[in-house]
Amino acid sequence: MKNYQITLSIFLITISFFYAFSAWAALVPCGGEGQPQCTLCHLWQMGSNIINFLIWELSLPIAALLFIAAGVVFLTAGGNESRVALGKSIFTNTVIGLVIIFCAWLLIDTLFKTLASGTFSTAWNQFPVCP
Repeated sequence: MKNYQITLSIFLITISFFYAFSAWAALVPCGGEGQPQCTLCHLWQMGSNIINFLIWELSLPIAALLFIAAGVVFLTAGGNESRVALGKSIFTNTVIGLVIIFCAWLLIDTLFKTLASGTFSTAWNQFPVCP
């Protein structure tokens, strides 16, 4: 059981790093070839892009894989109480983790957009368009 958890953790971390590096160009909205010079607006936009990437593009696929792993553990339990308990704990911890992640996203996203709206005079729920 310990090897299963270690292998799954290493696999998820490896996939996350490759996925994050492939999407890095879309996260940084300025400073590259053919892009405008970086301003304060671009800093806010990059922060918002990184937070949205971590929440929507990274945590949801990992949660889906954990739900699949919990289902596989349930299906292969064969009446073994410890395997059923392991499947339930994986499922429960994944749901709790998603709730924490979405609450944190709501707080940080609202904070980013509120601070940016004070600087750029836009609505709290819209991010300003950088010139």
